[in-house]
Amino acid sequence: MNLKTKKADVLIVDDSVIFAQGLVSLLEQYPDYVGSIQVAHNYEQALKALATATVNTLILDLNFESEDYNGFVIAKKVKTLYPKIKIIILTQEAKIDNYEVLFKHIHVDGYLDKQLGIEETLGALTAVMHNETYVDKNIKAMLEIGKWLNISRREKDVINLLSEGFTQKEIADNLNISSRTVETHIKNLTKKMEAKNTPHLVSIYTRYKNGNRESLY
Repeated sequence: MNLKTKKADVLIVDDSVIFAQGLVSLLEQYPDYVGSIQVAHNYEQALKALATATVNTLILDLNFESEDYNGFVIAKKVKTLYPKIKIIILTQEAKIDNYEVLFKHIHVDGYLDKQLGIEETLGALTAVMHNETYVDKNIKAMLEIGKWLNISRREKDVINLLSEGFTQKEIADNLNISSRTVETHIKNLTKKMEAKNTPHLVSIYTRYKNGNRESLY
């Protein structure tokens, strides 16, 4: 990729002055990736900067101390007013519900763990400037863990037995439910976990259960 032809003109929106200035100092060291850099610390400053400065990428914290707005509100407003602007969300806590709202409803472009280094931020900038979405590996792992934590008690019973080599009929007998119900649970789990098939589902679950968070897929 020719990074020199696709620089990010960045607006950082974070109510932490120290964090924002630290990020500015880091980004300034990479002129091949970043053109201009603006900073805003609240909703009003962000909208003013977008109206007066050249910005193609927003790096936005998800959490603000204000009771009137947060990163969701700002991101939604920006995508409504400036749909072509790329938005990279920074967060200290990845949640499945947040992910779904941000990507499926607000249509942000990137999602980063706020504690990661500059390399991850540059990777996200490169991706979004080439019209790709970007989710860092730590958040991906946390989101996959969250998927398993959110399954029902019965789904957990089914996948546990399935991973231990039980057939669908044996699972049905063991749990005192019908084979069709077992099949439905497996089908639902396969869809939730975006598995290709039942063996792939079992493989994902086994890696999750064994604690291999970084390579679930």
